[in-house]
Amino acid sequence: MNSTAPPPLELPGAGIGWFERTLLGAGIRAADRFIGKDRLTRMFRQEAERAMVVARGLSEAQGRERVRIERFIGIEDSSRDWSVYMTLEHLVIVNTAIAAILPQLYSNRVVGTQVKIEEVKPVPEAGPEQIDDLAALVDRYTDIVDKLGNLRTGAGLPHPWFGTLSAAQWHALATTHNSTHRRQIERIKQALS
Repeated sequence: MNSTAPPPLELPGAGIGWFERTLLGAGIRAADRFIGKDRLTRMFRQEAERAMVVARGLSEAQGRERVRIERFIGIEDSSRDWSVYMTLEHLVIVNTAIAAILPQLYSNRVVGTQVKIEEVKPVPEAGPEQIDDLAALVDRYTDIVDKLGNLRTGAGLPHPWFGTLSAAQWHALATTHNSTHRRQIERIKQALS
């Protein structure tokens, strides 16, 4: 029986193409401009909750199973073979970092922060604890955002793909990011069925 291995994935941090980066960056900036902070916060929470509902509906073995999915807009090639729990851990890592960045940008006091895509990858051992970790992070994140005023003021911080973003744009990115990986989780679940 001839079995061919799937082609290797790109290295973490390889990114997404120029056109896709440009399109997503424009979408993030448009979301900041046309969607209010409170609505973005509700959307941030809803997307994370939808991802957690899917994860809770899986057995632990299913949640740990790595599944290679087709690439879709917004997802880096190296992220296409994660488990549901790995995807949740990635959301915890990224959203924790953005939650730390927002007050710094808001107060115009950015302390040596540099974002590196390859440093926000999950570990294969991620387990069901990621569901509770994400739930706690979502509460903490939304509490931070609620306490900050106008996120359009303050400093900007460069994102490796989307250029310099204000606090409001980082918040829009966090919401978009939750949505992207919620879709990833749904595709993993579908592949497991």
